[in-house]
Order: sequence, then structure tokens, then C-alpha cells
Amino acid sequence: MVPMTTDSSAPDTTRRVRLEADDRRAQMINAAMTVFAGKPYESVSTEELARAAGTTRTNLNYHFGNKRNLYLEALTQFATLPSKLPRVALDGPVEAGVDRLFERWLDLVERNRETFMVLMHAQRAPADDVVSGIIQGSLAAWEDRLLAVLGLPEDDSSARARMRAFQAMVGAATEEWLATGNLSKQQVQEMLTGALLALGRADRAAS
Repeated sequence: MVPMTTDSSAPDTTRRVRLEADDRRAQMINAAMTVFAGKPYESVSTEELARAAGTTRTNLNYHFGNKRNLYLEALTQFATLPSKLPRVALDGPVEAGVDRLFERWLDLVERNRETFMVLMHAQRAPADDVVSGIIQGSLAAWEDRLLAVLGLPEDDSSARARMRAFQAMVGAATEEWLATGNLSKQQVQEMLTGALLALGRADRAAS
């Protein structure tokens, strides 16, 4: 009688296929972010996205269904950026903490330029509820970080409103550095640090 054998390589093969599929998805998302960073959503075709990813439109649709789903995947990448920032120690001077926060933010954005530019295009374009929700989630995470580094309570509605207004400046200044080169990275860091510290002082004076 021939002894029965099992194919011990089957689980490894399954894992390898799954990893290869995940790698292909990641490659398509990265390529899409590069394309969407250069022009708004409505100006991008599925064929252009497929060419950028080195694949076919059929394969792209197999993984994502349609252009919009791929766009949402690319946009969601930005929503995770604030969570990737190392926490700033709050036991030192506020000035040093704020400066360090923006230093880390600009370093992170520099490494994820395409992701940031996708968000900038999304904010300017008419957004549906899903896109708006992704953007608002990212901005809310930033509000929490800004309030924390200033030592302000999260339930202070006035302070939170100021942080929301300040984020428009963060986006515009960062884009002037990344997209146009009108500002240097150092200039942006100094500008944002000074402006946020001024807001913090105003909130403390009003309380």
C-alpha cells in the first residue's frame, strides 16, 4: 500500500499568491496616487491609471471594480498620515513641542508627496459624502494632535474651531512648498510653528 502524503507546500503557496496579489494592489494604489497628484479626479481616465500601474484596465477593474474605488483607496492613504506621526513629548516647553511636531509633519509629507497632493485636489473638487468623510476624518485627527501639543482641552469648541481654520493654512503653506517651490521647507516650518503658538497664546488669554 502506498502511504498517503500531504502537500506541505500548499499553505506556503497560498500565502505567496496572497502576498503577490497584495503587492499588485499596492503597486496600483501607488501609481494611482502619482496620477491623481498631478490632476483632479475627473481628468483622469481608467486607461491612464492602468498604464501608470503597468497593467490592463481589466486587471485594474478586477482588483478595484472601477476608477472611483481606486481613488478612494488612494485618498484613504492620506487619512492614515497623522497617526504615523511620532508623539511629541508634552513635558517640555510648548514652543519646542510645536516646532518638533511640524518638523516631523513636513518630513512625513515629503516622503508621501503624492498622497498629500491627492488630498489637496480632493478638497478643491466637489466631494461626495464618502470623500468628505475621509477628508474630515483626517482633519479631525490633526485637530487632536494640534490641541494636544498646545495643552488645550479636546472639548473646547472654540479652540477646535481655530484648529480647523488653521489647517487651511497648513495645507496651503505645505502646497506652496511641495507644488510650486515658492516657500522652502524651513520657511513653512517656521511659519506654521509661529502661527500655531500665536493661536495657543490667544486661547489661553481668552480662557
